[in-house]
Amino acid sequence: MPGLVAFRRRWSVGSDDMVVPGVFLFTMHLIWTVVLCVILFMTHFDRSVSCVKLLWEYVIGYLGLLVVSLATELSISIVATRGSILDTEPRKSMQFILYFRLVILLCEAAWLIVGVLWLVNFYSSCQIEKAKETVLGLIVCNWCILLSILITVWCTYDSAGRSWVKMKNYQMSMRQSESKYQYKRSGSTRNWRQRKVLRAYQDSWDHRCRFIFCCMRPSDRNRNSFADIARLLSDFFRDLDVVPSDVVAGLVLLRKFQKIERKAIVEQRKNDTYEFLSGVPITPRTHFLSLHEGGDLELFQAVIHYSHYALKAYGWPMYLMTENFGICKLCGSLSCCCVPCRKDNQAEIIDDNCCNCHFASLKKLSKIGDIEIIYATYHVDVGETPFFVALDYDRKKVVISIRGTLSMKDILTDLNAEAETIPLTPPQEDWLGHKGMVQAAQYILEKLRSERLLERAFDFKPERGTRDFKVVVVGHSLGAGTASILGILLRQEFPDLKCYCYSPPGGLLSASAVEYTKSFTISIVVGKDVVPRIGLNQMEALRADLINAIKRSIDSKWKIITCSVVCCCCGAEPTSATELAKKESAIMEYMNSKTQVRSLGNVRHPSDSSIALTSHEPLYPPGRIIHVVRHHPKKGEQAFSSKEPVYQALWAENTDFDEVLISPVIIQDHMPDKVVEALSKVELNPRKQRPPPDSPLDLRPLHDVRL
Repeated sequence: MPGLVAFRRRWSVGSDDMVVPGVFLFTMHLIWTVVLCVILFMTHFDRSVSCVKLLWEYVIGYLGLLVVSLATELSISIVATRGSILDTEPRKSMQFILYFRLVILLCEAAWLIVGVLWLVNFYSSCQIEKAKETVLGLIVCNWCILLSILITVWCTYDSAGRSWVKMKNYQMSMRQSESKYQYKRSGSTRNWRQRKVLRAYQDSWDHRCRFIFCCMRPSDRNRNSFADIARLLSDFFRDLDVVPSDVVAGLVLLRKFQKIERKAIVEQRKNDTYEFLSGVPITPRTHFLSLHEGGDLELFQAVIHYSHYALKAYGWPMYLMTENFGICKLCGSLSCCCVPCRKDNQAEIIDDNCCNCHFASLKKLSKIGDIEIIYATYHVDVGETPFFVALDYDRKKVVISIRGTLSMKDILTDLNAEAETIPLTPPQEDWLGHKGMVQAAQYILEKLRSERLLERAFDFKPERGTRDFKVVVVGHSLGAGTASILGILLRQEFPDLKCYCYSPPGGLLSASAVEYTKSFTISIVVGKDVVPRIGLNQMEALRADLINAIKRSIDSKWKIITCSVVCCCCGAEPTSATELAKKESAIMEYMNSKTQVRSLGNVRHPSDSSIALTSHEPLYPPGRIIHVVRHHPKKGEQAFSSKEPVYQALWAENTDFDEVLISPVIIQDHMPDKVVEALSKVELNPRKQRPPPDSPLDLRPLHDVRL
């Protein structure tokens, strides 16, 4: 960080990322240098023979190239380790070393071509067995190395690199303008040039989106989505000069800073916090669900019951992942096109495959009760999400279950994350929602009305009381966000509607819309799940926290990443007073900067105070939120003999999920099967509702946690 600028374009790699490729090439070339030296000293080259003389000259020439390459690659590796992530001054010579290495690379490619010509003309006839076999191996291996270099260059190629450099050069020239009169005179020209440069940068993101989603059919809907996403991404990354490895290092640092911050809060008993469970501060005011009896128990049983609907909406892929011998169990329920008598005549199935694999897994819902599917569609497009409608006779409900993200088109719907007014009658201008999910909810609502699905459900079996059934909407992830907005749209027609949202996205609803959903929506979040903590506003805060963490780091990037993987390479903890002061100063500066970010809501790039980050309307997860947290029993807690964590459920506020918690389980906690598993474990372990305030704490000085 910042990205390496070479050949008048920015690359998706920093000058401090050259350690690994430099060491790799140095190692490979050192091996071949030793091998060629051994061949020269151990093999007799009869230079009176033409082909042998040419081979000897070739080996000598290649050995010279290898020696120069070794010196250059050693320089690259050494220079890349200098300085910290933001301190690029010790590495300013990197691009010139790379230019020189490119010249050597071209010479090496030419020399390899010469070697190939020798092999073609003399390999069979030349009588110098070991040497020519070694040269054959040398040429093949180094062609592979050359190919790997080309692949690496292709992977680090930034299609927006040239536009980015133009944009930065233009911004710099504007800041260096000294004459206010000249500045005013050239205002129109300046604005035109600025729009042109920013448009070029946005177009580069549009091309990226089209390349990533190249397999999708071109349509007006897709093109509009690409344009919206490109504008969003270009605004987000426009002033952020980071490369992927910077993000990795920043996440490692951020996780350590978050641990330090939580430890400091516990030690100082801020806000009466005596423990953190899954990143949640536990205080005497924390409200755990009472799962022994009463309304909480009944509600939680309903939450567990409807979680199976959200899981089954994913179809056969999730069924095979969660069931032992799932493929064998599924085969018995298939209704293949070649066996028409096996088809189900009760339910209407749209866009399933020829064997109705999705519907075969969906029928397994009958294991949890008397349930009948009446409609299921697996059609998917941008802003159009699969769903099914079922009758739950045990609970007397018509259930609409919406699938979460499972395809590239779903990802496009997720990424279309700007705020849009929810279409209500009468309109509520301050009721905003995630744009992609508002579109998905409108699509499902139109389907429900055009196909008269709810009327068909109520009239399906009136002898079993279906006309008195209530409506329930459920979903997971993308399906949860869509379900919440669909619930708002249907609530005017069905005032008794209930909505259960599992792992809903964080950037979903505005505060006024959230307040309305609390009367009929229950959201469930497990552990440190990242999705309920992700929205445009939260991503801006994460971006600021990452940059602040990187800015406070005093170690090089390679050391930060290596220490997160192999702890034994990190060295000893700081022992001197100077090192200790630096570590604690970094901790305090990070915490202070984070407090300022949260209070001011306007963050600036640490290396350029004139670049302000964008701001978006804060959006939150919907309804009342049940947060399932993990409690890891300590040695002093005799009530728990198992080492497995105890899952507990507590009530959380919608604003509690405004910070992304960095953890290895942030994706695992989001998976729908893990959500169902965690909910079932809460039901089986309702014993401990609140950790004792006097529980033993692991008190360790702040500087004992490595930065």
